[in-house]
Amino acid sequence: MLSLIIKKEIHDNLLNLRFVATCVVSIILIISSIIVLTDNYEDELRDYRSRVTTQDNFIDQFGHFNRAGWMAVPLQEPSRFQPLVLGIDREAAQENFVSNPVPVLFSRLDFLTIVTIIMSLIAILFAYNSISGEREGGLLKQMLSTGVSRSTILLGKFIGGNISLLIPFTIGIVSGLLYFTVSSTVQLHSMDYGVFPLLLLASYIYIAAFYGLGILFSTRSHSSNMAVLKSLFAWTILVLVLPNISPFLAAQIYRIPSWTKIQQEVFRITSEERDEIIRKQERELLQTKFPDLAATIAGMNRNEIQAKAQSDAAFKQRFAEYAKDYDELVRDVNTRQHEQAGKIRAAFDEASKYQEKLATFFASISPFSNLIFIATDLTESGIEADNRWESQSSSFSRTLWTYMEARYNTEKGRNPAFGYNDYLDMRDRPHFQYQPQAIGERIGLVLPQVGLLVLFNLLFFAGAFVSFLRYDVR
Repeated sequence: MLSLIIKKEIHDNLLNLRFVATCVVSIILIISSIIVLTDNYEDELRDYRSRVTTQDNFIDQFGHFNRAGWMAVPLQEPSRFQPLVLGIDREAAQENFVSNPVPVLFSRLDFLTIVTIIMSLIAILFAYNSISGEREGGLLKQMLSTGVSRSTILLGKFIGGNISLLIPFTIGIVSGLLYFTVSSTVQLHSMDYGVFPLLLLASYIYIAAFYGLGILFSTRSHSSNMAVLKSLFAWTILVLVLPNISPFLAAQIYRIPSWTKIQQEVFRITSEERDEIIRKQERELLQTKFPDLAATIAGMNRNEIQAKAQSDAAFKQRFAEYAKDYDELVRDVNTRQHEQAGKIRAAFDEASKYQEKLATFFASISPFSNLIFIATDLTESGIEADNRWESQSSSFSRTLWTYMEARYNTEKGRNPAFGYNDYLDMRDRPHFQYQPQAIGERIGLVLPQVGLLVLFNLLFFAGAFVSFLRYDVR
C-alpha cells in the first residue's frame, strides 16, 4: 500500500502545473547561474594572475626591507568552486584592474542561493496542501476508509512528494555540473570531484526538511490557504530571521571592541610610537657611544656617508660599529612593539572567535544556516577556510621575514651604509602557496551540520505524524 501512495503522489505532482514550472525554474536558474559565475571566475582568475605578476615585478625592481612586508602580501586565488558557491569574499576591498561597478549593485545568484531560497519555497508549495488539500477534496476520508493507516499515508506522501520535487532539481544541477566540469578554465583536482555528491546529498536533505515543514503545517490546518500562510511564516523565520539575527544576538551577549579600533591601536604602536622610540634612542646612542661620529655625519646624506666610508677606512669601521648597534636597536624596538601589538591582536582574535562560535550556534537553529556551513566548508569558501587562510598567511609572513632579515644582513655585511630603505634583491624569495584542506577533513567538519539537517527532517516529520494522528478528516 505504501508504494501505491508513493506512485499516486508522484503521478499527481507530475501532472500538476507546478511540476512543469519547477522544471523550468530550476533548470534555467541553475544552468544560467553556473554559466554566469564561471565567466566571472575566469575574469577574477585573470585578474589574480595579473596582480601576482605585477606584485612580483614590483618587488623585483623596487623591493626594500622596510616595506617588503606589505609589498609581498599573500594574494588569494579565486575558489575553483566559485561558479557553484560564492562563499566569503576575502578580497572585497581589492579593486580589479578593469572594474565594472554594476555587478556590485546586484547580488549574484549561485547554486547555494537557489537551493536555500528558491528550492525551499518550492518545497513548501509542493507540500502545503498534501494533507489539507486531500481533505478538502474528500480523498483523505476515502483513503482512510479502505483501511490504510495514517502513518502509511503520511510516509507515502513524504517520500513521493520529495521524489517528484527532486526530479527537476536533479536535472538542473546535473546539467549545470556538466558545463562546470567541462569548462576549460576551471582546473579541478581529483579530490574536488568528491565534493559534488556530498553537496548534492546535503541539498536533498535540506529540501526534504522544508517539504516536511510544509506537510507539518498541512496537518495542522483544515484549509490549504491557512496551511500555506503558516508554512510561509515559518519559512520566513527559519530562512530570513534566525540566520540574520544570530550575529546580532552573539554581539549583544558577548561584546568585543571594533576591528577598526584595534587596527588604529596596532598602527599607533607599530608605527608612530615605534618611530618615536627609535628616534629618541638613536639620539641617545649617538650622544653616549658615538659622539665623534655624530659630529662628523651631521648634515651628510646617505651618498656622502657612503663615499666617505669608501675613502676613509677608520670612518668606515667606526660607522660600521654604529650601524650594527643601530640595527640592533631597531630590531629590539620592533620586536617589543610587535610583541605588544601581537598581544592585542591575539586577545581580539580569541574574543572574535568566541563570538563567532556563539553566532554559529544561534544560526544552527535554522536549516538554512546549516546548509550554508556545509556548502562553504566543503568548497573551502567558508569560515574554516578563512581561518586556515589567515593561519597559513601568517606563517608565510614569518617565513618571509626570516628570509628578508638574512638577505638584509648579507647586504649589510658587504656595505655598512646599506639601509632599510635601500633596494634589496629578493628575486629568490619564497612565494605563498595556499594548501587546501583534505576532503576527509572537510567531511568530518560538516558531519555535525548534516546531522542537524537530518534532525530537522525527523522533527518536522514527527510533528506532522503526531498532528495527523489527531487530524479531523471530515
